[in-house]
Amino acid sequence: MNAPALSQAKSAAPHVKPTMLISGTFVTRDLARARRMCEGLLGLDCVEPEKGVLLIRERGHRAGEKLAGQPYWVLEAREVKDVEVPQEMLNHWGVFVPSQSAVDEAYEKVNAQQKEFGLGRVQKPRFRHGSYAFYFVDADSNWWEVEYRTPELVYTSLRQKGDQVDPYAPVDRGE
Repeated sequence: MNAPALSQAKSAAPHVKPTMLISGTFVTRDLARARRMCEGLLGLDCVEPEKGVLLIRERGHRAGEKLAGQPYWVLEAREVKDVEVPQEMLNHWGVFVPSQSAVDEAYEKVNAQQKEFGLGRVQKPRFRHGSYAFYFVDADSNWWEVEYRTPELVYTSLRQKGDQVDPYAPVDRGE
């Protein structure tokens, strides 16, 4: 059976009708270390609902807090014996901070605590793809980004612009 051409697929009704993007998963060889990093370094909220599983979200969603009752995205960390597929920087998890100076402050703190949290490379902050950010890699090869975007460059604003190129145009791969 032949798959429909991309131009036909574009107008077809989707098979899945999601209401929200909710989760992602990464692996770790040491769940306790991952939790210390997520809570102590990245300021995230963690809970271990079962052995070998850690659920991670931004802070502020508990009853009585600013974001209580609002939907949120969850990262799931799974403890494994070995990391079979080391990650690359382009496969990273990111957190937003409120300003460029907050990126610089976070960089100084992450850099200073690199050994304590078992981190690998910590890149210096710089401007790239419309944001000011830095990346670092944890002990399990998971890459993390600490990022600031100006209000006109947050993903909501970028998404409102729509496609700036034809996503269904053939790609010349030089083959």
